[in-house]
Amino acid sequence: MSASDTSPKKNDKETLMPIPAGTPYSILAQAANKFDLELIEKDIVFPGSAQDEIVPKGWFLQGKQKDLEAARAFIIQKMKEHMKRFE
Repeated sequence: MSASDTSPKKNDKETLMPIPAGTPYSILAQAANKFDLELIEKDIVFPGSAQDEIVPKGWFLQGKQKDLEAARAFIIQKMKEHMKRFE
């Protein structure tokens, strides 16, 4: 087996997916558990921001690309179901 056979595939690489503000934590927790993802908090740095400014934080799901894509579809479906309660 050559070294290229053991290298991770593009879809196996850990990736970050930003979470839009207002997404319910309960839905994020379900997605993270169902697709074996990690929910992380990260600084959001804007170009040209001063070093002494308070840096806002954002939530991200971290995991394999294929799992993030499945989680995205799951989150969208759950959000649609959640919004139906207001109709």
